Amino acid sequence: MPSAALALVLALAPAAASTGTLGQAAWDSAAMSARDMVDRAGLVRPGQKTRGELVAAAGLSRADVVRVLGDMFTACGGAACPALQSDEPARILLDTLGEIGVLADAPLLLRLDAVSIYQAERSLEAILTRAMADAIPKARCAPPTRSELATARLALADFAVLRRHGDVLQGDAPTPAELDDLAYFFAAVADTGPEVGRTREAGGARKPAAPDPESDRLAAAVADAKTRGDVAGLVQHGRAYLARLGFPGPLDSSAETHWAWGGARYSYVFRDLALGAELLGDPTLAGELYRRANPGGGMCGTSVSYRWSEQVRGAIRSAERTGDCRVAMAERLLDVDGPRDMYPKPAPASIDYGPARLAEAGFDVARLYRGAILTAGRDGEPAEVRAALERAPEPLRSAALARLARRGPEAWEARVHALEGLADVVGRPAVAELERMLPLLADGPRQRALEAIGELADRPAWDPCDPDEAGIYFSSYSSQWSRHVTSLGDSCDTVLRLHEAGPLALSLTAWLADANPDTREAAAAALGKIGHRAALPALRASKRDRFYPDDSKRCDDGNCHIYFPVREAAAEAIVAIRERSVHDARWRRNDAHR
Repeated sequence: MPSAALALVLALAPAAASTGTLGQAAWDSAAMSARDMVDRAGLVRPGQKTRGELVAAAGLSRADVVRVLGDMFTACGGAACPALQSDEPARILLDTLGEIGVLADAPLLLRLDAVSIYQAERSLEAILTRAMADAIPKARCAPPTRSELATARLALADFAVLRRHGDVLQGDAPTPAELDDLAYFFAAVADTGPEVGRTREAGGARKPAAPDPESDRLAAAVADAKTRGDVAGLVQHGRAYLARLGFPGPLDSSAETHWAWGGARYSYVFRDLALGAELLGDPTLAGELYRRANPGGGMCGTSVSYRWSEQVRGAIRSAERTGDCRVAMAERLLDVDGPRDMYPKPAPASIDYGPARLAEAGFDVARLYRGAILTAGRDGEPAEVRAALERAPEPLRSAALARLARRGPEAWEARVHALEGLADVVGRPAVAELERMLPLLADGPRQRALEAIGELADRPAWDPCDPDEAGIYFSSYSSQWSRHVTSLGDSCDTVLRLHEAGPLALSLTAWLADANPDTREAAAAALGKIGHRAALPALRASKRDRFYPDDSKRCDDGNCHIYFPVREAAAEAIVAIRERSVHDARWRRNDAHR
């Protein structure tokens, strides 16, 4: 093993086990050291300086921060410690370590995370993010060349765009302009890795397997190594556990003996081993594992979304550290974090997980989304996708069906959430662009396009151009991930004025009469966000919508009633419009003085 790698392995070896609780005096001493360090460096209110600058100016170092946090952990006896969990100086020092720490600090952070100091996980990710930033200047990241575009264009001769003709979805040949956008997108994502969390291991459906004591022992060793901060041990035992199931080849999932809410036990080991490989400087292995782990095992829930986001970030970091940003093109286009709030100033592209890195490298990000949108609808039911391609005229019909059999659905729009991405990146012009697409899109993409228009055109109750209004902005939060769309209403420079919102609202009311109830519901929700009174007559009519899902009831305090989702969406939209309309007179006065 090279000396540098050996040094890193030794640095990531577990610390000596604690001999037990050292008593109140030990804790008081460690806690006082933490408070003194925070006060001495002025870390409570860092102002315009980074915490790293403040630590250095106080004559302190990263090693001092690590020592104090280690003393606090040791004073707790290496166990869950309420005093440490609630200690504000400890939280500030963990934030500081996230800013100035190095990969060799991972063992301490893993041990702290194991005793429910959740800030440690965030600090470790910040360190990993900066390791990615260090690799970015050396990574390949350039837009497609003319040669790549020409090759991609030729390879699209058998590609059909799914487009509505009235109520019928069929395959059409792309126009020359569409073919150019498709070629740009396909050339850019040609080296992208497998979709995160979608790998299907061998072995068929989940079924009980015979107990395997050795697998149980190795899985326990993986968990124990992570808890003790033994990164080298985590990797060793994780590899041995997965090898029993067939790794590095496809795993025999039928041999797995343990399943949990987050999927098979091997998915948990995948994630732990990915982190260990990343810390030990093996980004190729880490990237493969972050992509292969199933974040939910077919389940749902907030933890699934959280794990999936973690895996996406890990896949991006791994791609950059292997030296090729294109391996994570699709993941970057997701902009999985949206506007980041963990930095006091706007985050540079090098420490961001979104498409800013691509734009900085010269990619036309809006064009990437437009190219991906031309694959919309391919995530639908396989029989419906095939039927649409069978409606294409010959010779495209036979060629497109052969391509489908050879390459699969190529559902890139759904994978990168291109409709929302276009809205977020393009801004105002995307309102009209998405509106023009609505008649051509399949049901699912159409509903998401309506939602994206609503998010984009969301009109606040107050006028952001009015200097007399406080303009307090409330952002909704959901534990379930969704692609962020920046609202035009966040700024006076972009907000839709009343004379612009009115025609848009009237145009979208036509979708309240669509045959698909989910489309009607999406249209009602979008109209509520746009907030213009012009939509009220159509929304009132929708309060008589007859659709309700089969066997769907809602119960409140024992009182059950049939659930009419379109009616409820219309009623909520009417309330939202009335709340906004209270301020319409002020909006008009402001328009008259602009």
